[in-house]
Amino acid sequence: MPSGFYDILSPPGHRERLHMSRFSPAFCLLAALCLAAQPVTAWAARGTFTYTPPPASQMIENPTAARCYSYLDASGPTVNGTDQEAELFSGPNCSGTRHVLASTQSRKAAFRSVRFTADAIGYFSYSVASSPRALDNPTSNHCFDIEGEGKASNATDDLVLLYERTGCAGTHTAEIPARGTVRNSHFRSVLFAS
Repeated sequence: MPSGFYDILSPPGHRERLHMSRFSPAFCLLAALCLAAQPVTAWAARGTFTYTPPPASQMIENPTAARCYSYLDASGPTVNGTDQEAELFSGPNCSGTRHVLASTQSRKAAFRSVRFTADAIGYFSYSVASSPRALDNPTSNHCFDIEGEGKASNATDDLVLLYERTGCAGTHTAEIPARGTVRNSHFRSVLFAS
């Protein structure tokens, strides 16, 4: 290096020499930490991401004969784990179209009420659709551990990547473009890619 490389100009006629040895390792470390601690600007996707959580499972244990279990608003996997057949009705108070689900059978079903022909031993399990939820202006390039099933709408300006595992682990299994919607989604985490 040239001999005057580290010279600092002082008032006219005076010259001082700056030596690198004046900067201790502790000072350098402190300076590096200060630079690293500077706030990072977090970008947010503008808009709302609306999704439907998975159905909540409900259960009736040892149902009573001839009693109408009403206002269930069931939709999804249904299991008759009792020793009696279950009558599923499309309307409340055991009205409307009637379908029978035999003992120990299961299927996807939508119904509003159920009745058993005799006292039953066992359990009857059904799913109740969840209310939609929303994320407003979610942080871009951030993983959200949220679980969804069914319709998902992306009204943000980011591409949404859907993952089957939490923590956005692995490869995304589906994408929802900005201003897009999917009807049959299933995910456990999402990432808003800017």
